[in-house]
Amino acid sequence: MRNTIKKLACFVLLLCAFTTSALSNEEKVYRVGLEDVDYYPMFTKIDERSKTSFLVDVMELFAERNGLKFEYIHLPVTRFDEWYQQDDIDFRIPDSPIWSVKTDNLVFSQGIIKLRADTVVLKQDESKPLSSLKVLGSLYGFVPGPHWRDHISAGHTKFIYESSMSVLVRMLKKGMIDGLDVSIFVVHHYAKHLGYKPEDFVASSQAPSTHFSYQLSTMSYPEIIKDFDAFLVASQNEISMLKQRKNIFDVK
Repeated sequence: MRNTIKKLACFVLLLCAFTTSALSNEEKVYRVGLEDVDYYPMFTKIDERSKTSFLVDVMELFAERNGLKFEYIHLPVTRFDEWYQQDDIDFRIPDSPIWSVKTDNLVFSQGIIKLRADTVVLKQDESKPLSSLKVLGSLYGFVPGPHWRDHISAGHTKFIYESSMSVLVRMLKKGMIDGLDVSIFVVHHYAKHLGYKPEDFVASSQAPSTHFSYQLSTMSYPEIIKDFDAFLVASQNEISMLKQRKNIFDVK
């Protein structure tokens, strides 16, 4: 009888140990903060998440290669600097040191795609002098590029904001504004969607610009950032194919 009780006790202990181990190894779902803005093909608003955006495609390829699982949380860009503290996220994408005021505890990945913050104008205005760019459009929550700060402070340039890229592209096409402080790839996507010729929208040759990259950031998982950096190197061909599908490319 005592042997039977001992065997039963051992079985229960083994079962508990197995259950505890299984629970501890249960797959963690990492929360990734995304800007809830109309900015396809880079990323999308929450109500358009059925469309596969470039950054989510990259993250899902990384997850597949590394046995990870991500949940994408669309958050207001106006609270961008507070996402980690207020919204309990594990990662933020896209991110860049040039946007983030609070960077002390942030770890950034290498660049996912190299971009240049240009001023998009109509083709016929490509060579117009900088002094003619008096009113520029951008999305709510976006911050003017650092190359525009002095012009804004001096009162030479004014920014207006809308919640829709389609509205901004229409405003530029109709001459209601002089340019757009957004990605030219995004402008081309919405121009085509609106029935305009994408080639009619170009980067101003006279306006200042800034080079930067879209990066992944975290406060809590620097080891995953290291894995992500290794993934970016090992998966260059696959990522290049994702860029081609979305008609975007690295800017030199």
